[in-house]
Parts: sequence; structure tokens; C-alpha cells
Amino acid sequence: MGLFSKASPTDANYLGVDIGGSSIKLVELTNNNGRAQLVTYGYYERSLKGDVKLIDQVDQTAELIKKVVEKSRVVTKRAITALPSPAVFTSIISLTDVSRKDLSSPKKITTAVEWEAKKVLPLPLEEMILDWKVLGSEEVLAKPAAGADDKIKSLQVLLTGAAKEVVQKYIDIFKKAGLDLISLETESFALARSMVGKDKATVVLVDIGAVNTDIVVVESAIPLYNRSLGVGGLEISKEIANTLNVSLSQAEQFKRDLAETPEANEAMPEIIKRPIQAIIDEVQYTINFYLEQPDNKNKKIERVVLSGGTANLFNLQKYFTDSLGIRTFVGNPWARVIYPEDLQAVLEASGARLATAIGLAMRDIE
Repeated sequence: MGLFSKASPTDANYLGVDIGGSSIKLVELTNNNGRAQLVTYGYYERSLKGDVKLIDQVDQTAELIKKVVEKSRVVTKRAITALPSPAVFTSIISLTDVSRKDLSSPKKITTAVEWEAKKVLPLPLEEMILDWKVLGSEEVLAKPAAGADDKIKSLQVLLTGAAKEVVQKYIDIFKKAGLDLISLETESFALARSMVGKDKATVVLVDIGAVNTDIVVVESAIPLYNRSLGVGGLEISKEIANTLNVSLSQAEQFKRDLAETPEANEAMPEIIKRPIQAIIDEVQYTINFYLEQPDNKNKKIERVVLSGGTANLFNLQKYFTDSLGIRTFVGNPWARVIYPEDLQAVLEASGARLATAIGLAMRDIE
């Protein structure tokens, strides 16, 4: 699902580029007989100063991408990137009495979607770029038997939109960086692709970035519900710096030291509990809200999957499991990627932070 796409050969290399609040992460994959194979990867991270994010510094960000591309020896120019969750509007809308014949007519469905979208969009339709995906089981969408009703009483459609002004920033950055931006999609779809794959289970993804934490409920490999919380790795670093009376860079080093493997039953240090608890509370709220919806009464969250640079912090997965009562894991986005065995330890250590970039590069391969 992409907010725009260009045609591209199926046997091409693809470069997934994840522009975070204070980092650039990229992964290049190639199509090896329908399977993603690693070509190269790289990343750049900086201390976030104030509220200035990389996406708001078009020229500087383009230059940084150029440097990471060059250092990583990227081969392709075809790039795919993602809009951050706070910049994306997502909603599930219902179309009534839709003929199954119309499902094969994108023009008719698009007209119906745009008509309903006007009722829920935060901006005028002409100021946004929209994408949509029909939801439903194969049985619901299948051609009816002879004599059966041809109409679907209520067709659910996942609507995604972003302001044209925001999209243009990304187009400008990649043009200045000398890359061909072939697709722009949402972080939630990229994460679902790399962390969940084609698993039909209902899963909650928790991506802890530098500035925000994105919480995504994924069902049948489709992200259906998103929330974003203004607490991330930076907030944890600030908490450490204030408590220990040290600089932010020293606090970040302290946090990295906490990522080293602790004893299995060692308790979460009090110094980082407050921001972590804020994230857990938001995850719990998201789960409760989702399961309380009329169509979700009998559903169950199978697991929680962590990603982002903070995912490996201390015993975070155990703390989540104990707090939520749901099995929690640090995701492995390399699980469906072919790579040299001698790189396994290095790739697994960096996998959580590269999950979005991997999912982006996989977009036109899987």
C-alpha cells in the first residue's frame, strides 16, 4: 500500500530509506527468485537538538543520505521511503451495497471511497494524497454462486492519506540526494511487512523511535489501528541525564550500556521506569480500545513485538510481558531475508533499529 508508486522491474534492487527524527537508516535488498537478499545496509544517528527533525531540514538531510549511500556502497538508485505515523491519516470506512463486479473497476471504487473520505479527512480532498485497500476475507470478496446476491452489504476499506505538502518534502529530499523515489508508504505497513510477514495472527507492534513511539495493531498482516506517543529513546535519555546529573551524551552511553544482556530476572532500573511505563500504559490503552470495538469482541492479541533502537534496552521484553500479560518479543526483521551466515550476529544486533528500512526494501519483492 503506497501513497504513490512508479512501475519498476521485478528483478531490481530496492533501497529502503527510513528517515527518523534524528537518524537515517537504509537497507538495500535484491530479488532472488522471489526472496529478499541483502546487498548492503547503513545508518547515521545524531543527538536530537530541540524540536528540529531531519525531515524539516531538506538540504542537510539530502546530503546525509548521500553520505550514507556512498559509505554503504549502495548499488541502486531506486528508493522507497515511509511517512512517519503522526503525518499519516488512517481510517476504516464502510461502503454500502457494493456490487462485486465493481471490485474489478478501480475507477468506480475510487469514486465511492473519495465520496466517503470527504466526511472523515482532516483536510480538503484536493490537499491530500490518498490510498486505500479493500478489507475482507476471500469468501466475502469472492464471486457469488449463481442466483446469490451480487452485493456486499458493507464493504470495509482501509483509507490512508497524507498532506501533499508533507509528501513534497520527501520528494525534494530524494531528488536532491540523487535517488529515484519509486514509492512512498506508511511506516506501519513497512513494519508489518518485516516483523509479521504473512502471519494471520493479531499482533501489536511497538516501534520505539528517538522522539515517538508508534503502536500498531496488525491483523492478517494488515495494520488496522495506529497510535503515536510523544515518548521515545530521547525521553529515556533525558530522564537518565536529569536523575544522574550528567550530559545527554553521557546518558545515551549509559542507555547503550543497559542494552547489554542483563540477568534474566534482573529488575528494570527505577531510573528508566517512568518513560517506559508511559509507553506500556499507551500500549495497554490501545489494546483495550481495539478489543472493545464491536467487531473485535472475540479476538485476542497473540503477541507484542518490539522494534526501534530502544527495543534492546535492558530486560524490556520481559518488563512488557509482565506488565501486559502478553508474550513480548524483540522482532527479527531479517527472518525472511537471505544474508551471509558470518553476518548473523551483527545483523541481529542491529535488526530492531532497521526494521522499517527492511520492510520498505521488501515492498516490491514479497
